[in-house]
Amino acid sequence: MKTKYSLGLALLLCSNSIAEASPWTLPQGRFVFGTNFNHQAADSEFFDEGAARKFPLRGQYDSAGMSAYARIGFTDWLEFELSLPFSVVSYQSDSVLLVPQPEDSEVSSLDYYQENVIELNKTVVGVGDFNLATRVRWFVQPFAMATEIRLKTPTGYNAPAGTFGERPTSIASFAENVGQYVRPENVQDDVTLGDGQLDASISMLFGHAYRSGTFFRANLGYNLRLADVGDQALAMMKIGQRLSKNVLVFASANLAYATQKGRIIGISVAAVDPNVAAKDYGGTDNLLLREVTLNPSFLDVGAGAILRVGRYIEFSASYYRRAWGVNTAATDSFNLGVAVVQDIPGF
Repeated sequence: MKTKYSLGLALLLCSNSIAEASPWTLPQGRFVFGTNFNHQAADSEFFDEGAARKFPLRGQYDSAGMSAYARIGFTDWLEFELSLPFSVVSYQSDSVLLVPQPEDSEVSSLDYYQENVIELNKTVVGVGDFNLATRVRWFVQPFAMATEIRLKTPTGYNAPAGTFGERPTSIASFAENVGQYVRPENVQDDVTLGDGQLDASISMLFGHAYRSGTFFRANLGYNLRLADVGDQALAMMKIGQRLSKNVLVFASANLAYATQKGRIIGISVAAVDPNVAAKDYGGTDNLLLREVTLNPSFLDVGAGAILRVGRYIEFSASYYRRAWGVNTAATDSFNLGVAVVQDIPGF
């Protein structure tokens, strides 16, 4: 029993996503404080279907951040968690002139270029979504099982929008007035610190560890996303092996599948051929207009390791690749974490 508990705790403390939920809850009076450092990068994106496509204009997405979290065992079967991330998110691409100068224009070519060249570069810095969760453990034999309820709320950052804002919300309306909407001052895009809406999820957590040091974990849940954003069915599977008393390795797959279409937040201006250079756009023939909805789906697969140093400190490292998705970037994620455990006397 002690072996199973300590193995589950090692997985619990350091993970790739802000103290990932575990069916092994903390014992009463145990407090865990941790930080996770994350870097994501992508040069491709998933549309509504098919393989990932390169960002147009040599686009590059980058995100770097740190999340701090705290968890406490209120009883041996009930624990609470809160977490808050701080991030720097950016998108960089070549400048482009999307709407050519009209033949009857009286403005000089240089002035027209300076007034109409589109800069899609954007960087945002700040606090992301606040997370509050509680987990109730039901039993640990013949396997561990718990229920998690999680609430995610934004902290006041700007919500995502289409490339040139939230209006219009139809391709037909946008196409009729391209010159009106495709203006440098209208650029907004969806480079933000989060989706900007409230989520409430419930998940069932399962796990088992064998005497050989092999372990598995699985999560099944549903994410209710408010403000007309597509709900998600959630699933996670993790398997791994304890190599020594202080070292664990694991492989993991995380799935979020949108069960409904979210509201349209604007029109995304992509490219028919994303490999066309900025100087060769020559008008609107290469523009691909898409109605942007907040209903992302994705499958992340990866692996990692956890190192325990002494009794109270653990370090983790992991890498994840977004192997499939809908309305999301094809990210590579690198994660480092550290957690410190402390028992509260007399709790």
